[in-house]
Amino acid sequence: LALSASEDNTCILWNTSDGIPIRTLRGHKNWVLGCALSADGRLVLSASSDNTCILWNTSDGTPIRTLRGHEDRVNGCALSADARLAL
Repeated sequence: LALSASEDNTCILWNTSDGIPIRTLRGHKNWVLGCALSADGRLVLSASSDNTCILWNTSDGTPIRTLRGHEDRVNGCALSADARLAL
């Protein structure tokens, strides 16, 4: 699996064996500046210039939770190895 962030406000989860997109994650209202994939591939965390991070379920592309609190864009994000912490 590979994951990309874009100025089109989305993240795309890719199949690296054939280069075909598996799922497009839509929900940010502005550019996605960073993203992180959990070690097991089940979760994505995305950071956006809409001042939020979104935690996603990769199996169906639905947002699990939107993290709000920044007063300006969020430039990056990470998940701990066990995906219990968003950094």
